[in-house]
Amino acid sequence: RAEREMVMMTKKACLVLLTLALAMCQVRSQMKPPLGGQAGFPPNGPVTVHVSSLLERLLAVDDQNYRFECILYVYFSWPDSTAWSRMKESTDAFRNGSKETCNRNCASHGEVGIPRTYGIPSFPGVPKGLEYAPEISCCDGVWLPSLTQLNVYELPEGRLQPYEIRISDSGSVAWWTAIHATYFTPMNFQRFPLDEQKLVVQFSFTSPLMVKEFVPSTTATRFLVRGEGDVVSGWAVDSIGVEPRNFSVRSEIAHWVDGYGERAAESDTYPLILPDTANQTIVQYAVPDEVSFNAVSFNVVIHIHRLWRYYLLNIIVPIFLLVVLSMVCYIMPATSLDARLALSITLFLSLTALQLVVNDQLPRSSYPTAITKIVLVYYISVAVAIPETVVVYFLANKAKREQAPVVKGLEGLKSAIKQSTKGEGAEESPELQSNLSIALKTLQRKKIEKIPFMIDMFSLLAVAVTVVLSTVLILCGY
Repeated sequence: RAEREMVMMTKKACLVLLTLALAMCQVRSQMKPPLGGQAGFPPNGPVTVHVSSLLERLLAVDDQNYRFECILYVYFSWPDSTAWSRMKESTDAFRNGSKETCNRNCASHGEVGIPRTYGIPSFPGVPKGLEYAPEISCCDGVWLPSLTQLNVYELPEGRLQPYEIRISDSGSVAWWTAIHATYFTPMNFQRFPLDEQKLVVQFSFTSPLMVKEFVPSTTATRFLVRGEGDVVSGWAVDSIGVEPRNFSVRSEIAHWVDGYGERAAESDTYPLILPDTANQTIVQYAVPDEVSFNAVSFNVVIHIHRLWRYYLLNIIVPIFLLVVLSMVCYIMPATSLDARLALSITLFLSLTALQLVVNDQLPRSSYPTAITKIVLVYYISVAVAIPETVVVYFLANKAKREQAPVVKGLEGLKSAIKQSTKGEGAEESPELQSNLSIALKTLQRKKIEKIPFMIDMFSLLAVAVTVVLSTVLILCGY
């Protein structure tokens, strides 16, 4: 019986967890997009929309997954002579009870029902002239452009999404909204860690029957949040701008299909793009004429650069110091094979261990980055000391073997002079003995060290010039 109760409790717990999971999925699926428009076409024909972009904060740049997260305030403004009357009509209808719900409050932080509670026309607490302020008004029926974000990866759950629609009785509309989202965008790391990136927020295109064009207006790289210091780890924001895009749907389809795919099969009865035949000299599209218009859109582009000093001090400088230490090998005696090999191998292994530590900080790309090239040059600079050590050691031993008979002859000459001097009963000349000793040592040193020493000095100079010159050229983008 206890086991049966345990099984029943387990089933109930699983059922509760499943219900919660389904509820969370439903809530996520019901989250509204931040720029949902309304009311179809503008009442007075196509309008010119001015776009302002203000970056509250760049929250994170994920260069491992090519994503970034930010809070962006987008501000639209356009002329609309009917907006005030439509807003007033919707607000009055909701307040007097002839309209049950307000589908679009003029402000996310407002409540249309507040004045209704106190009756009309008296609104206690509402200053005169502000009876239709955005916080207490309804904007049903006011035309708003409908836009979506093409490269959005995720709209964080539980995000704040404030907005406000301001309408003037002179015939102008302003609509701002805060967008907190994660986006994916291509990145180029060829100059890492001195790279600069363009973080693009792509917006969907709109028919010119609704919007004539998007015109860039106000921009700001920081907004609302005050404080000193860096705003995002590892990066600095340089600028932000709005880039309008005007293009045709047909050319857009051609760009993606011809550049990244193949055209339709000949058996397709309604192809998106017609197959390329031998007699076809002009690209034809099966897109209907009514959707082959010149589309209008815009992108918000955030220009950033990496804070390179962190990578310079924590990656490049330690590796560079290992290379400098490896140059000590070239000033050690050529005959010290064990010591020179031990130093070179130890530094090579240290360089390998250091690279394993910093690999997690490097972006993964299909091409070598600047720091990857620098590390490769440093590897070669340290590794070249090993065969060079073997070569100079071999040459030093060879010279030593070749000069052995000469040294032996000089030593014999020295002994013969000494014996001759003793046999004649004369005193041995100290000056003669000193000169012979100096000549013997000089000959020995020159024969043994001349060629290996020249090789060591040439190698030292070549490695030093190669390391410094390669580092500078690679970091400069060459």
